[in-house]
Amino acid sequence: MRKILFGVLGCLVAVCAHAAQVANLDYVHKLIQQKWDISIPIKADNPMLAANMKYLLTAVDVANEILNGEKTTNYGNGEFATLHAADTVATIQAVETLVQKVEKYKFTLTTTPDTSSFSFSISAAGEFVVDWGDGTVETKTKPDTTDTTYTHNYITAGTYTIGIGGQATAYNTDVLSNFTGEKYTLAAISFSSSAGKIASIDGSLGAIFSTLTDGSQPGFYQTFSYATNMTGSIPENLFAGITGAPTTGMFNGTFNGCSGLTSIPAGLFAGISGAPADSMFSSTFGGCSGLTSIPAGLFAGISGTPANYMFSYTFGYCSGLTSIPAGLFAGISGAPADSMFSRTFFGCSKLTSIPENLFGNISGTEKAQMFEGMFWRCTSLTGPSARINGQYLYEIWPNWGPTYHGTYTDCTGLSDYSAIPNSWKNDG
Repeated sequence: MRKILFGVLGCLVAVCAHAAQVANLDYVHKLIQQKWDISIPIKADNPMLAANMKYLLTAVDVANEILNGEKTTNYGNGEFATLHAADTVATIQAVETLVQKVEKYKFTLTTTPDTSSFSFSISAAGEFVVDWGDGTVETKTKPDTTDTTYTHNYITAGTYTIGIGGQATAYNTDVLSNFTGEKYTLAAISFSSSAGKIASIDGSLGAIFSTLTDGSQPGFYQTFSYATNMTGSIPENLFAGITGAPTTGMFNGTFNGCSGLTSIPAGLFAGISGAPADSMFSSTFGGCSGLTSIPAGLFAGISGTPANYMFSYTFGYCSGLTSIPAGLFAGISGAPADSMFSRTFFGCSKLTSIPENLFGNISGTEKAQMFEGMFWRCTSLTGPSARINGQYLYEIWPNWGPTYHGTYTDCTGLSDYSAIPNSWKNDG
C-alpha cells in the first residue's frame, strides 16, 4: 500500500512540474466540498493565493480526518509536501485518490426497530472489533476456536447499525452431524440467536473470515438461519475473500428460513471451486419463500464426483421459485452418493419445468435416498421429468425407490407422469 501511495504522490509532483494552470486555495477547498460534501476552513486571508503541494496535501489530511472521525493520513508532513505549486490537474487527482473514507467495519448489519439486545457467536480465532451502533466499540480477542457468544444490551430499544471488523487466524474444523445426518462445522460467525432482529446486511464476511494461507476454510452453518425480517438481496461480495474447494457443510443452512430474501446474486459463491463436499450446500436457501429465481452459474465452480447430502434441501420449500436455470449442477459427474439431491426442490410448488441434464452426468450404482423427495409436490411442473443424456432418471435406475418422500409425488402435470414407476412418486 505504501508503494502505491508513493506512486500516486510521485505522479502528482510530476503533473505539477509540467502543468500550466496553478490552483488557488479557493479551488482546492471547493473541489473537496463538491466531491465529499465537507467544508474545510481556508488557512489564509486571501483565498485567491496559489496553493502549493504542502497546502494541498495538508488539506487532504484534514478532509480524511473529518470523513473518518480521526486522523488517518499525514501527507502534509511527508516528503512530497513541498512548496512546488499545485496545479488543477494534480488537485483533482489528489482529491479523487488520496481523500478516502476508511471502512473500519468490513461487515455491517442493521437491526429491526425494536432491538433492545443483540447476540452473535464466533468460533474462529483472531482479533475482532465490534461497533454495537450506540457508541460502544469493543475489541474481542479470541486465542482459540471455541464457540463464544457476545451479547450487548441497549439502554433504549431502537434501530442500530452493528459493524464488525478484524481478521480470523484459525477455524474450528470439528465435523458434526445434525438430526438428519447432514454434516457441518461450527460457523465462523453466526447470528442465529438474534436472527429475527436483522433487517439488512451489507459488506463482506469473507473479508473477515477469509481462506487462510494454509488453505483453512471458514464455515457458515446457519449463520443467518431464520432471519425472517431480513429483506431484499444478499450482498454479492458477502463471501469475497473465500477461495478454493468447499469443505464439509460449508454453507449448510446459511440462509435457511430467510423468507424475506428476494434474490441471490450470481457471484455469491464465485470464489468457491473444486470437488463437491458432504453437505456443502445442504439447506442453504431452504424455506426462502421470497425467491422467484436462481441465477445461472450459481454453482459453476463446483465439479466432480457427487458427495453425500451435497445439495440436500438446498431450495426446499422455496415456494416462490418459478424456474431452474439450465446447467445449475452441470459440473457434477460420476457415481451417485447417498442423499446427494434429496429434497433439493422439495415443495417448490410454482416450478414449471425441469431443464434437460440438470443433474450433470451422473452414472453408476444407485445410492439410498439419492433423489428422495427431490420434486415432492412441485405441483406446477409440466413437460418431461428429469433426464440425463436423454434418459429419464427412472430408466437409468429402474429398481431404485426412496424410503421416505417420493421424487415426483403429486407432480401430475409432467408429460411422462403415467410412465413414472410408483416407487418414484409415492411416499414411503
